[in-house]
Amino acid sequence: MDAATKELLRKPRCGLPDVTPPGQNRRKRRYTLQGQKWHHTNLTWSLRTRHLERIDHGWVRADLHKAFQVWSRHSKLTFREVNSESADILVFFEKGYHGDGFPFDGPGQVLAHAFFPGSGRGGDAHFDEDEEWLLNGKETSDGTSLFMVAAHEFGHSLGLSHSSVQGALMFPWYQGHLRSDSELPDDDRFGIQILYGSKDDRIWGNIPAYRPTPEHPTTKTTTTTTTTTTTTAASTTTTTTRAVTRNPVTNSVTITPRVTMTSGTTRTRSPDVRIIPADDKPNYCNTSFDAVSIIRKDTFFFKDKYTWRLGVKNGLYPGYPALISRLWYDLPENMTHVDAVYEKQDGKIVFFIGRRFYMFNGNILVPGYPKPLTALGLPEELDHVDAATVWGHNSKTYIFSGTMYWRYDDETERMELDYPRDMAIWRGVGTNINAAFQWHDGVTYFFKGRDFWKFNDLRMRVDRADPRSVGQFWFNCSAAADGGSDKGRVTVVKGKTDGRAGDWPTESGDDNQTPNSSAVPVRGGPPLLSLLPIAVVFLRRRRSS
Repeated sequence: MDAATKELLRKPRCGLPDVTPPGQNRRKRRYTLQGQKWHHTNLTWSLRTRHLERIDHGWVRADLHKAFQVWSRHSKLTFREVNSESADILVFFEKGYHGDGFPFDGPGQVLAHAFFPGSGRGGDAHFDEDEEWLLNGKETSDGTSLFMVAAHEFGHSLGLSHSSVQGALMFPWYQGHLRSDSELPDDDRFGIQILYGSKDDRIWGNIPAYRPTPEHPTTKTTTTTTTTTTTTAASTTTTTTRAVTRNPVTNSVTITPRVTMTSGTTRTRSPDVRIIPADDKPNYCNTSFDAVSIIRKDTFFFKDKYTWRLGVKNGLYPGYPALISRLWYDLPENMTHVDAVYEKQDGKIVFFIGRRFYMFNGNILVPGYPKPLTALGLPEELDHVDAATVWGHNSKTYIFSGTMYWRYDDETERMELDYPRDMAIWRGVGTNINAAFQWHDGVTYFFKGRDFWKFNDLRMRVDRADPRSVGQFWFNCSAAADGGSDKGRVTVVKGKTDGRAGDWPTESGDDNQTPNSSAVPVRGGPPLLSLLPIAVVFLRRRRSS
């Protein structure tokens, strides 16, 4: 991550996740239309927070009025302030948790958020009352312009999502340079006129096209992937917005999914499509695996209906591959493969299969499961995930699918607000991966096809650009059995490697830190999983990625 990206991440930003609607992820367009719009152009708004502790109510209304005028000057929209809860756009100043599922965080960072057009809470805008708001055009280094932030949030209220153009009003990070009499930047002007037309029915010319980011990013830390990505640290191509039904008596809210966006995933997998003959067991030397995970201190590789189990000291267990359903017998009988598997920090095991996920305590299905992916806060249109793992750098759970990833907080059981983000931040990993997992040394490994990469957490990139062979490194296969060359081949001698694979997974010489072995599988049934609970120490580390 370069200095410019780090500096950008320190700036306050909008609390709305970045969005790319279906079909826009390949269009060469920088402004982004969320997909919803108002069906009338004479809109009403109302400031519903009557008592503000540190700022003048009248000046607030004046700045909100100016923010609406930014959009009306360049479109057919008109805005009228009313004193009514039935206004199209309701404006609130709130603190912390305020009933919509998107809590504020105090001064700095998230400044405000807004809902896209629609019924219920659709179109409403919420501002963090704890911020040091500057009113009536004042600009200092110690505060935030309410006019500037309001103009941005009202863009969301009208149907615009975040732009990847730095300098655009809809850029997600606070920039603080737009005056109330300024012209709207071209990127924002073109977007609003596509939705609602211009006053003279003339649409501005097309925004110049730009090249999308290649699938395997190399050294750049700033990316312009398709339409809405901004930087590798916060760019995404999909999200879930929420519609919230107002209760005028109690002001409580009911959150339901409203519009979710497709992931741009190029690989689709359905549990009901692929049928594997009962005796057609994959060859671990020349196959790509569906999932990899550490479970009860052993490494499990999953392919189709089968799993292989590798011990830390003794290598491949006898009797493998075994049917996955023999170990976790509450999985679907017609299951043909798993999409992702990981062990939570509390020892529970999570399987992702299509649109659902299963949670096991040992090999016993936890009551209430399976559940839909949406229960985790993932988009409704997401039909599978590619990988899931706990990242050793911050002990957070990461879920990957296609060109994007999410971060899940197991302590609060919530998907974090500023996600999904673009896979480009994991430099060198690429998109549409097959698997990811954290090994015993805390290092994360990413798998795609028959290759894998070790990831460097400090540099936020793969340890080396050229991948290693899964079969040769983890299963001690020969190059001939792998179907490839000797590239990445590791020779095991008393737990040490021959050095050609660099230092991974270890060069300590400790047998307990060597994942591969020359053990040969023999006939017989696989040993059952140990169901003894394990103690887990939770460590809170600094927030990252």
